[in-house]
Amino acid sequence: MKKGRKKNPLPPADTGQPVSVHLASLLFVAAATFAAYAGSLRGTWALDDSAIGQFAGIGNVLNMRLGYRKIAYLTFLANGMMDPANPLVYRITNICIHVCNAALVYLLALVTLDLPGWRERYGACRWPVALLSSVIFALHPLNINAVAYIVQRMTSLAALFSLLGLLAYIAATTSRGRAQAMLLYLLAAFSIFLGIFSKENAVMAIPLIALYDFVFLRSEKRRAAQRNMIIATGSALILAFIIFFPALRTTLLTMASVFSGFNQAISHHGWTATDVYWTPLQHILTEFRVIGRYLFVALAPLPGLLVFDWWGFPVSTGLVSPATTLLSLALVAALLAFAFSVARKMPFISFGILWYLLAISLESFVSVGADLYFEHRNYLPLAGLIFGAVAQAVTAAPALRQRRSLWISAAVIALILGTLTFQRNTVWKDSVTLWKDTVTKAPENLRAFVALGNSYLKESDLESAKRAYEEAIAGGGRQKRTQFLHDALYSLGMTCLFTGDLERAAKVIQVMDRSLEGSEAPAIVKGLYTSLKGDLAGAVAAYSAVLPRATGEDRVIVLTLLGDAYRKQGMPEKALEQYRMAVSGDPSFAAAYYGMGLAYMGMKNLDEAGRYMEKALISDPRNVLALSDMADIMLLRKEPPEKALSFAMRAVAGNPPFYQPYLTMGNVLVVMGNEAEAEGYYKKAREEGVAAYVVPFSRARAYYIRGDRERVAAMLKEISGLKDVPESVKQAVADGLRDL
Repeated sequence: MKKGRKKNPLPPADTGQPVSVHLASLLFVAAATFAAYAGSLRGTWALDDSAIGQFAGIGNVLNMRLGYRKIAYLTFLANGMMDPANPLVYRITNICIHVCNAALVYLLALVTLDLPGWRERYGACRWPVALLSSVIFALHPLNINAVAYIVQRMTSLAALFSLLGLLAYIAATTSRGRAQAMLLYLLAAFSIFLGIFSKENAVMAIPLIALYDFVFLRSEKRRAAQRNMIIATGSALILAFIIFFPALRTTLLTMASVFSGFNQAISHHGWTATDVYWTPLQHILTEFRVIGRYLFVALAPLPGLLVFDWWGFPVSTGLVSPATTLLSLALVAALLAFAFSVARKMPFISFGILWYLLAISLESFVSVGADLYFEHRNYLPLAGLIFGAVAQAVTAAPALRQRRSLWISAAVIALILGTLTFQRNTVWKDSVTLWKDTVTKAPENLRAFVALGNSYLKESDLESAKRAYEEAIAGGGRQKRTQFLHDALYSLGMTCLFTGDLERAAKVIQVMDRSLEGSEAPAIVKGLYTSLKGDLAGAVAAYSAVLPRATGEDRVIVLTLLGDAYRKQGMPEKALEQYRMAVSGDPSFAAAYYGMGLAYMGMKNLDEAGRYMEKALISDPRNVLALSDMADIMLLRKEPPEKALSFAMRAVAGNPPFYQPYLTMGNVLVVMGNEAEAEGYYKKAREEGVAAYVVPFSRARAYYIRGDRERVAAMLKEISGLKDVPESVKQAVADGLRDL
């Protein structure tokens, strides 16, 4: 071999792939992405997805006090107009945005390898790099939380506009006309501006563009001054943006002031984590370990390693506490050293590493006080890292540039990563599955235990809910985490009230009074306690007193409970007014829709009752009371009893600790003529504590629907012979016997 000859000379540039090839590639990526995310489409809402409820009207969207992420808010508003309670429309939108980002990664690869100075040597790699980069980015499991976790559309939108800004900047830099270049520079700036209004971390597009410029565009010296001017102008615009919005300026100044107490615990602010307890130095040291874990999962994206929410990630208290802190810091330093040392010989992987570390630096090392670990933060960083790694691999492996080998490689990668992503997405099928997975992987996560308890509560598994809350209470007391102690006590108290355990609820209220000074939670629990003791007027007074001070989800709960109290007092119109305000604050709040359904049932408006029961079931598909009431509504509307049976069967499937589902199931079976089987469900209703008169009264109504007047009369006469029958029921029985 002659001296200086290369082992794998690259063939001449081939930039003439037909458009059909690119379209086929992008269709392949889109189809694989939707298949991989199919398991999450109808999945549960999660964590702060409830914040989406703030954006139910254009007034809220434009309200600067609710944040600056207006572009994301507008998309939530658009989804809400279609169906505010259904996560399906939100997730389809998220997946479409993710597919668009994968297409932008594809386009970025094509454009980069066609740049002057790069085309001659790497032009033949354009399509292979584009296809493989797009496939890996679209299907990598580490991106799941930026797609399936609905509210993190903010992250994917910020990435979308950042990539668009970069592509516009590249087009401007390589443009031949000055006017066209200036328009493209303005488009780049506008894209970044939209990105910042989607999520603030899009501000990192400016240094990322500067990095890209240095690596791939520095040969364009004639435009260097112009580009520097644009970057400086963009930075000045962002500075003006900060100055124009005082609240944002205050937040940034507060964040900056936090660094002045480098070894002091960070105080709580609106932008900090719940119950933040670490110092800025500890946050930064911990983030080296966090980034080390991110990179490990990026290389080995197994579902068992992925964690939805890791509040309580172990904090590094020093360089060797734990020892992995120093090792992780050394890893990051080694990656930086490697990236700089191979910048000329291996420019793509060098660029990918630098892009990743730069893109993740804001949320990891600047926003100290934010949650320590969230996998969705890897979304934009992974875009550049994947492109760099794939480009380096393809340019070093001639076989990947052959069409047959390329498609086989793309299909194998799509199958492996798509399967892993599909498997991981199964945790989104319901809230219990999601939060059980989380507490198993992060047992120190008190927030997850509270969420798991709430999930069990929705499933009517009240004992499991209580155990989860008790775990959170024990951890909150042990770790002195006030907010989670607050949430767990509040939830435990409400659960005790739902199960009729008033004695235990009273004890929880006493603990809340001692532990939660200044909180509205004890007043809310006391209001429900008062209601269940039969003092509805007192409950209304209690809720009305706390309502002006309640915010966020607390306000939604108080409005719903106030609606319940009005409904039980026989004031359905006032109840509906409260419920409507509740769902305007949180369009996914099933309890408010359920209350509306009950209110319309009381008004004999069965069509509206059914409509709102359906809404409750969209948000909470396993709500056994809504399921049983939906079956009841169908019977009253004289629909085929087989339709009612499907809802009744779902209601009793989990053996709920309430009598209503069993009573409804018995009624459905009576209407269908299956009285022997119905008797077993009536017996179960009696075991769950239903009053003696309720079964024959309910059964009489089932016979009436069936048209069996003799049995109706027999059931009503049976009630007449019972003791402790309310006067209203006695009157209804007398009226029924007279009419017969």
